[in-house]
Amino acid sequence: MATSHLIAGTKGSSMWRSENMVLLEMTMQREAAHQTVERLGELGYVEFKDLSSHLNAFQRQFANEVKRCEELDRIIRFFEDQIEKSEVKFSEGADFNDEETNEYGNVLDSFERDFSQHEKELRDLSGNLDQMVAEKNKAEEYSYVLNLAAQFFKGDEESYSGDSESGLMVSRGSSLGYLTGVIPREKISTFLMLIYRSTRGNVVPRMVEIPTPLFDAKSGKSIEKSVFTVFFGASSAKEKVKKVCEALGASIHDFPEDDVAGAQRSVQQKINELDTTIESSKLRVVDILSKISVNLPRWKERVHKEKAIFHTLNLFNYDIKGSVVAVGWAAEKNFENVKREMEEARLASNAQVPSICDIVQPTETPPTYFETNKFTDVFQQIVNSYGIPDYKEMNPAVAAVILFPFLFAVMFGDFGHGILLAAAAIAMVVFEKKLKPIAENSELLAMVFQGRYILVLMGLFSIYTGFLYNDGLGLAVDIFPSAYEFNSEHVGEKIGRTYPFGVDPAWFHTSNKLLFYNSIKMKMSVIFGVGHMSIGLFFALANMIQFGHFLDIFVEFIPEVLILWCTFGYMCVLIVYKWCVNWGDEVHSGKFDPPQILPMMTDYFLSPWKMSQPPMFYYGGDVAEAQARQSYAQMALLLITAISVPILLIPKPIAEYLKQKRKFKHRKVDDAEVVNSNSDESHHVAILDGTDGHDNVAHTHGEGHAEMEPFSELFIKQLIHTIEYVLGTVSNTASYLRLWALSLAHAQLAEVFWQMTIGLILNQLESMPEVETAVVHSGVGVFFVFALWFGMTIGVLLVMESLSAFLHALRLTWVEFQNKFFKGTGSLFRPFSFETFGKNDD
Repeated sequence: MATSHLIAGTKGSSMWRSENMVLLEMTMQREAAHQTVERLGELGYVEFKDLSSHLNAFQRQFANEVKRCEELDRIIRFFEDQIEKSEVKFSEGADFNDEETNEYGNVLDSFERDFSQHEKELRDLSGNLDQMVAEKNKAEEYSYVLNLAAQFFKGDEESYSGDSESGLMVSRGSSLGYLTGVIPREKISTFLMLIYRSTRGNVVPRMVEIPTPLFDAKSGKSIEKSVFTVFFGASSAKEKVKKVCEALGASIHDFPEDDVAGAQRSVQQKINELDTTIESSKLRVVDILSKISVNLPRWKERVHKEKAIFHTLNLFNYDIKGSVVAVGWAAEKNFENVKREMEEARLASNAQVPSICDIVQPTETPPTYFETNKFTDVFQQIVNSYGIPDYKEMNPAVAAVILFPFLFAVMFGDFGHGILLAAAAIAMVVFEKKLKPIAENSELLAMVFQGRYILVLMGLFSIYTGFLYNDGLGLAVDIFPSAYEFNSEHVGEKIGRTYPFGVDPAWFHTSNKLLFYNSIKMKMSVIFGVGHMSIGLFFALANMIQFGHFLDIFVEFIPEVLILWCTFGYMCVLIVYKWCVNWGDEVHSGKFDPPQILPMMTDYFLSPWKMSQPPMFYYGGDVAEAQARQSYAQMALLLITAISVPILLIPKPIAEYLKQKRKFKHRKVDDAEVVNSNSDESHHVAILDGTDGHDNVAHTHGEGHAEMEPFSELFIKQLIHTIEYVLGTVSNTASYLRLWALSLAHAQLAEVFWQMTIGLILNQLESMPEVETAVVHSGVGVFFVFALWFGMTIGVLLVMESLSAFLHALRLTWVEFQNKFFKGTGSLFRPFSFETFGKNDD
C-alpha cells in the first residue's frame, strides 16, 4: 500500500484543502511497541514526534540495535558486491523463516550469527584465492623466464632455442653477472633508459616478448609482459638494476645455474596444482553465494525494517516503567485504523496491558497532508517544490491541474506538435510498467517519466490552442471554408460568413499576417493574465473565510480586486468590446475610426478627462458626447482605484494592533487570576525551586509584552504589501506577455523550419518538372530533407521549446498566481513508512 501523501484518493477526500489532522498520544506496553511500530510502518499512518530529543544518538533506548542493523547492512552490501563480481544470479525462494515474532532480538541474533559465518568464510576463501592467484602468476612468469631467457645462455642444449637473433650468448660459468625477470611491456622503454643512466651504459639488456597476456593481481587485468635479462660486469650494477626493477614493478626471478629442464617440470607441476586448488575454491565461493542469493532480498528487506523500527522506537518516551509513550500526527479519518492496528499488535505480542490511543490538543500547527494519486501527484510536487501549503490553506495544485497545462499550451500552441507530445506521453502512460525500470536508471529520464500525466494534458491543450491559432507544424489548415476572398497581398472582403472556429486560414497567406497574430496574441495574453490573477485573489478570499479573517475581506480582498479590475480589468473589457464591434460599419458610416487600446490606456492613467482616441463605447449621440461619457466612466474607475490604495494600506495594521492589545490585556488579567488563586502553592514551588514567585509573574508578563508587535512594524509590513501589490499589478500583468512572445516565437520557428526544408524542396520541384521526376522516383532527396525537418522539429521545437514553455508556465504559476494568496510556510506530513524510510530525510 502506498504511504504518506502519495496515497490514492479515497471517498470524501479533497485536494482543495489538507486533510484534518489530529495529534495522537499512544501508550503501550513495552513488549507491544516493536509489533505496533511494525504494523504502523506497513500502513504509513502516523508521523511520530521525537520525545527523546534531549538525548544524543548514543543515549537512545535502542542505539545499540540501530548500530547492529547498520553492521548487518554493511555485510549485506558485501554480499551484493561478491555476488556481482562472481556473476551469480539471484535465485527466487527462501529457506529463512520470516515468521512474525515478538522476540526481535532473536531475529538480529540469528542474522548476526549467519551473516558473520558467511562473511568469514567468504573473506577467508577470497584471501586464499588472491594468494593462490598471486602464486600462480609468479609461477607462470617463472615458467616463461625458464623457457625464453635460456636462449641467452650457453651450455644447456635442452633449454637453448637458438641464438641467431639474440646478439649475445653468455656461459653460465662466465664472470658476467645477470638478472632475469618479467616486466610490463609498456614500461620497457623507461626500464632501458633508467638502467642505462644508472649504470652509465655498463650493462647489456635483452628482451623477449611473452606471447600471451598474463593476469596482474594488482590491476586485476591481463596485461602484456616481456622477459628481460640484464648482463653486467660489476656487482654494484646489480643493486642498481634491482632498484630500477622495484620502482617499475618488475619481478625478478632466479635463473638456475644448471638443470633448467628440471626447474621447468617443477614449476609446471606447481601451476597445475594451483589451478586445481583455485578452481575448487571458486566453486566453493559460488556455492556459498548461490545459497546467500536465495535469501538476500528477504534478508535485506527485513534488516531495513528492523533498522526503521528501532530508529522510530528511539523517538518514544520510556520514563514510565514498563510502558512506552509515543506522540504523532495522523489524519483524522485514520484514527480508528490506528487504534485497531495497536490492538492487533498487542494481541500478536501477547502483551497483557491494553494499548491506549487518545487525541490530544496540539500546541503547534499540524502538518499539511493532501491525498493524491498518480495523476495529481506531479501537480502537487510542482507546488511543493516552491513551498508547502499551510495547514487548511487553499491548495494551488487544484488550479494547476488545469491552468498550468493551459498556460503552457498558450505558448506552445501547435496542434501538430501537440499531437506528437501527447502521443509520446500517452505511450509512457500505457507502457509505464515496462518503462519504469528503464527510467529509474537515469535521473533525466526519471523526471520526464514522472511527469507523464502532465505531459498528456500539455499535449492535449496544445492541440486545442493549435486549432485556435490554426497552426500545425508551421502551416494553416483550411478545415472550414474561409470567410474571405483570398488575396496574396492582403485579406480581401468578407463573403458573408464568419469562420466557425479559430483563426481564418486566409490570414496565413497575407503580407500582414505577423501583425495580425501579434495583435491577437498580445491581447489574449493580457486577458489570460488578469483572469489568472483574479482566480488567485478569489483563492485568497476562500482562505480568509476558512480562517475567519472576515475583516481582511473588506480591507484586503475588495481593494485588491478593485485595483486589478479597475485598471487592467478595464483594459480587458476594452479588448473584448473592440473584438465584438464591427468597426467596418462605423468607419464606412463616417462616425470614427477604430480606437487603439494602448494609447487609450495611456490616456486613462495620465489624462483620463481628455481622450486622444475615438470613444470605445457608443452611448448614442455624436462622437464628442460619446467621448465625454467614456471620460466620466474612466475617471470614476480611476477614482475607485485611488481610494482602494489607502483602504488597503491603513485599516489593517490598526485593526491588528488593537486586536493584539486586546489579547494582551485579557492575558494579563488571566495571569493575575492564576497567580492569586494559587499563591500559596506558587510560593511553595518557588521556595523548592529556589526562585521568587514575583520573578515568575514578571517573566510571564514579559513574555506577553514580547509577543506584541509594535504598530510601526505592523504598518511597515502593510506598506510593503501595498506597494508590492500595486506595482505587482503592473509588473505581473506585463509578465503574462511572455505568453504572446513565446507563442509567436514558436510559430515563427516552425514556419521557418518548414519553409527552409520541405517547403524549399517542394517549391524547387514545382518549378523544375524534370528534377521532380528524378527525385520523386528515387526518394532520396525527399527522405533526407524530411529527416532534417523532423530532427529539427523534435530537437528544437518539441524538446527545447517545450522545456522553455514549461519553465515560463512554472514561473507564472509560482509568482504571478500564487503570490496572491499562497504563503507556503507549512510542513509536509511525513508518516513513518517502510517504503519511504531513508528516502525523505531531507
